[in-house]
Amino acid sequence: MMFYDKLRKLRKQQGFTIREVADRSGVSPSYISQLENGQRGIPSPEVLHKLSAGLNTSYAVLMQEAGYLQPLTDMEPPPQVPINLRRFIRENELEYDGLHLTAEDKEWIDRVLTALFWKVKKEQKPTNQP
Repeated sequence: MMFYDKLRKLRKQQGFTIREVADRSGVSPSYISQLENGQRGIPSPEVLHKLSAGLNTSYAVLMQEAGYLQPLTDMEPPPQVPINLRRFIRENELEYDGLHLTAEDKEWIDRVLTALFWKVKKEQKPTNQP
């Protein structure tokens, strides 16, 4: 399968129109259309980085699909170590759907998650019955 087929398939799997990917990535809709129709060659890594944001997909995946990176099929994946989500949110620059999250935004996210998980923990707590 050619890159342009893979790009179109990925966009459709994500449920995005070309216009939505363009708006989310900053890449022109005509260029994306030309890529998907095979009228353009493999885009540069910089364009792939923008498209990864627009497609809500891993940059590494697009780099592999474009042939810049070889798949890491022979390597064993690293062990998964839990990440403290509260610390991650507080200590990192974040964006959501292209919007930069301010300290106040991150505080609200923390509050919502705290409320959500407090409710779940409370519901899971066994009740003491005599």
